[in-house]
Amino acid sequence: MDTREVLCDVMRVLHDRGLLNVKGGNASIRGNGDYIWITPSKEPKHRLTPDDIVLIFLDGRWVGRTKPSIEYKMHLNLYKNYEWVKAVIHAHSPLTTLLFDLTENIDLSAYVESAVSIPCIEVVGRYPPGSDELANAVNEAVDECPVVVLQGHGVVSAAKDIYTALNAVEALEDVAEMYLMRKSLSTK
Repeated sequence: MDTREVLCDVMRVLHDRGLLNVKGGNASIRGNGDYIWITPSKEPKHRLTPDDIVLIFLDGRWVGRTKPSIEYKMHLNLYKNYEWVKAVIHAHSPLTTLLFDLTENIDLSAYVESAVSIPCIEVVGRYPPGSDELANAVNEAVDECPVVVLQGHGVVSAAKDIYTALNAVEALEDVAEMYLMRKSLSTK
């Protein structure tokens, strides 16, 4: 499958799972040079076609029929600073976001899913979407862990391939759901 088709597929999965709204979230894949493919800004993510995907060079120049995601700085920072990063996903996972607004510390070892899919979690504070501050905070967090929760905003997963990144985002949302359900049931 073409890289651009893969990005379209991933965005449909994220939307179908309720991990982003129609025009929210973004994903990218590193090309075999000084460029990445990234999802566009303000386009319905569940209906993307390969022609919608934007080519953006590591120096920030881009080619496409629409603008790249507002979070392109965050993606570029990760690719510039971490050679192992080949794919990045940013989702607006509702239960993950809620959980980490309530607590910054959960025991990942309590869930089989996390042991297989989530190596660790870092949490960063609230920064404006698309800002240099957010891009820098995520970059520093990825130095410690490839899965980063953005308080009040969502989750970022950096990985060696897009489906590993997707698996971590999905697994974290599943763990968040189980954790919140367990807390809810144990307080009754």
